[in-house]
Amino acid sequence: MEALALKVAVWWPILSAILNVALRTRTPEEWVERCERFPRFAAFTRLVRSVGLDPVKMVQDRKSTRLNSSHLV
Repeated sequence: MEALALKVAVWWPILSAILNVALRTRTPEEWVERCERFPRFAAFTRLVRSVGLDPVKMVQDRKSTRLNSSHLV
């Protein structure tokens, strides 16, 4: 059981980081449109949400960070 916990502790941040990078390639509106066109992609999004990662929030956080940092320039 400890081996499983160790694997989860190692792989969870890695998978989260990969997903985070992959999601930042498009805007939230583009992701919604893609889910509407491709049912399998929508199913994958639901799967990702069920394991505790929210793809929409990851993309929105990027957008709000970009907006908040723009006033610094």
